[in-house]
Amino acid sequence: MKKMGLFGGSFDPIHQGHIEMVLRLADTLGLDGILLMPTFVPPHKIRESMASADHRLAMCRLAAKGHPKLQVSDLELTREGASFTVDTLKTLCEQYPDTKWYLITGADMFVTLRTWYRFDEIARLAVLCTVPREGTDTVALFAYADALRAEGAECYVDPKPVLTVSSTDVRCRAMRGESLTGLVPEAVAQYVAEQGLYRQETGMKTRTQDEQFIEIIRTRLSDYRFRHSLCVAKEARRLALRYGADADKAYTAGILHDIMKDTPKETQQQLLAQYGAVLDPVEQNSPTLWHARSGEVFLRHILGVTDEELLRSVRYHTTGRAGMTLLEQVLFVADFTSADRDYPDVEVMRRKADTSLSEAMQYGVEYTIRDLVGAHRAVHPDTVALYNDIVLSGDKEAKL
Repeated sequence: MKKMGLFGGSFDPIHQGHIEMVLRLADTLGLDGILLMPTFVPPHKIRESMASADHRLAMCRLAAKGHPKLQVSDLELTREGASFTVDTLKTLCEQYPDTKWYLITGADMFVTLRTWYRFDEIARLAVLCTVPREGTDTVALFAYADALRAEGAECYVDPKPVLTVSSTDVRCRAMRGESLTGLVPEAVAQYVAEQGLYRQETGMKTRTQDEQFIEIIRTRLSDYRFRHSLCVAKEARRLALRYGADADKAYTAGILHDIMKDTPKETQQQLLAQYGAVLDPVEQNSPTLWHARSGEVFLRHILGVTDEELLRSVRYHTTGRAGMTLLEQVLFVADFTSADRDYPDVEVMRRKADTSLSEAMQYGVEYTIRDLVGAHRAVHPDTVALYNDIVLSGDKEAKL
């Protein structure tokens, strides 16, 4: 059986660290070849602009020249949008049925594998491989690999660190007109200079943060949940404009609030444990609440979101809490009143949302408590605290 490695990434640009890593793994594991596959949209990174797909593909082809085992695929670029790694692997397995695949990732992405869409399938389709970077915690990397093996995955972590090169550093150097010698293959350095990449917008595709977030949730959610998220985003922006919250931030919060909703429960548990997020007793027995906690963790630690108010709005959009900010309230209500909602009291809730945000909040939390009690399910302490906070504070908002 043939043995092939798959190494995907934005490759913006591809650099010597990438080449050194894949060539070493090809040699160590006895691989017949390595498939370099540029992605159309980075699935876990937020970038306002990046070199066009054509430029990144061209740089990969230049980097592969002179290395017989390196091949380049445009599979994910022609697919466009953010791609599921699991779907790419399934396609490759169908196209090459007599090939064993080795999925290669950088060390930073390797330790996020459990958060990837349908990770269990990925682990069944490929051996998971990485190489530590200079100056990183190799002990933690090996420990993570051991944990994956304990769950049935086949893993390989090379013991020798690879040359540390940052694509961000390369882009910054190119922007300043500095030499890229030793950081990228010579042909790539020449291409960057000739095309004027990273020094201007030539060949660069600019994307807003929300556009990137939408592409990311598209890869993680069902069609139903994806549409719901866009509806909540639109409603959150409308309510924010009505009640004086940050409309742009409300829209972003709506996009992201359910980012982990369709992620398997086991994966959510693993992510929470990895970053020390402890579920309280009610949460432990209420898996429907987990996505709010794991969503906040994923946004903070995987996507690098730093806006604390936005993170809190995702964290508490299901349970609520005492002392919610205006943005948190807007998202909480928008999740009840978005255009896709059709539960029995939705029209009542929408009328209240148009008249008084605090009345809508009270109605929403009362509806939640009634629903939970009627189903003989525990009510989260944060929801009780929100109800008490609303009742004790009274209606502090002038009706419109």
